[in-house]
Amino acid sequence: MAIKSIKTKTFLLLLGMTLSMALLLVLAVSLSFDRGFSRYKQSLYDDINQNMVKQLADYYQKNGHWQAFKIDRGLWQELLINSLIEQTEQSDNNHRHERRWKMFKYHALLAADKTLITGRRVPHHQPLKLMAIRVKDTTVGYLRIPDRQAINNHLDKKFNQTMQKWFVVLFGLALLFTLLLSWPISGYFTRPIRRLNQHVKKMSQGHYGDMIDINRGDELGRLGDNINHLSQTLQANSENQKTFFTDISHELRTPVSVLRAQIEALQDGIVKPEDEQLNQLHRQVMSLSLLINDIQDLAGTELGAMQYQKQAVNLSQLLHSVIRSFSSQVSDVQLTLTQDIEENRWIIGDALRLQQLFNNVLNNALRYTDAGGVISIRLKTHKQQLVITFEDSAPGVEQQYHERLFERLFRPDSDRNKHRGGFGIGLTIAKNIVTAHQGTIQAFDSSLGGLTITIRLPLEKDSHE
Repeated sequence: MAIKSIKTKTFLLLLGMTLSMALLLVLAVSLSFDRGFSRYKQSLYDDINQNMVKQLADYYQKNGHWQAFKIDRGLWQELLINSLIEQTEQSDNNHRHERRWKMFKYHALLAADKTLITGRRVPHHQPLKLMAIRVKDTTVGYLRIPDRQAINNHLDKKFNQTMQKWFVVLFGLALLFTLLLSWPISGYFTRPIRRLNQHVKKMSQGHYGDMIDINRGDELGRLGDNINHLSQTLQANSENQKTFFTDISHELRTPVSVLRAQIEALQDGIVKPEDEQLNQLHRQVMSLSLLINDIQDLAGTELGAMQYQKQAVNLSQLLHSVIRSFSSQVSDVQLTLTQDIEENRWIIGDALRLQQLFNNVLNNALRYTDAGGVISIRLKTHKQQLVITFEDSAPGVEQQYHERLFERLFRPDSDRNKHRGGFGIGLTIAKNIVTAHQGTIQAFDSSLGGLTITIRLPLEKDSHE
């Protein structure tokens, strides 16, 4: 009912708009025609009067007086008839005389002293106008005419009535055309809206897999594409959420099971509470605590709960500080760390989160590099970007797993696996931090035989040299 109501409302809206436009157009054309035709008739009337003045001036110049007009009234009537400029059809002959005399009903010839020579007298309420008749710059008489008289005879009325009928016919045709087109046009706009509404309703019920095909190039088509993109995003998020909870459950089950088994063994007296068993329990608790902290950080970066306090940060100085903090760990695992860092390179970012980023990447390199290996850290400027590279020696990661290294809880089935520690969350957190700083992070094969992590961050435009 709601969609039908929308379609009906759309139809009525289109109908009302079209009818209003049609009515306004008809009224505008009608008024324009009436004014134009009135101006045409007035112009024709003025031309007739000017022609009469010219003929009267020629008559006076030839005869030198108006005496003949006083004696012979037929001469005045002949002048009036000869002065009329019009084209008539043969079928109009019966009305010609009547029209002409109605037109010249109040015309009259006056002497130079404005006394009446020929023509009828007029009522006092009739406005009059005098047109001077001049011969050699001398006024010899006046042609008296009604002021702003319009030509109005039965043919004019007939013509106006015919045009008004045509205007009514045009309005009727516009009405019929609107009725025929408004309903399919309203359907053209409401059909995709109905489909979009149904699709969004299915999405609200958790059905994200279906796509809607709105094959149009207008805003509705783009809206359909955006809804499809949203549906794909929600589907991916839903699957990721399910996978996340499954993986987290699996990761938590292992240390909890070990703790449970060891505690039950102590309770049953199978194992005596010696220092070794207590230390093992402590390691399991610490491992579980680290996993919980990583999960908390991951959830914060993915859900946007992590707050970023961005300001100008000297990335070179920050990276030096992180490397110094790992110096003892590097020595403990018998690795060599080299660095090539351009000094005084700044970005806009959160110093604490960037430190966490470098800690995670460097800790990942330390954990998965064989003893006696090498870790190389570089910071270079390239095309308004800061490129930070962490490169380590063997073992490496198969190229097919490079992109998946940043997926949460992913650990490749290779020499760099979970037996060497970690939960597969550190690089995921690193990627979220890099993305929050409008940067990119990628994994490549290392020339040293291990893995290369390359981070690109936008360089601050302002100089801090």
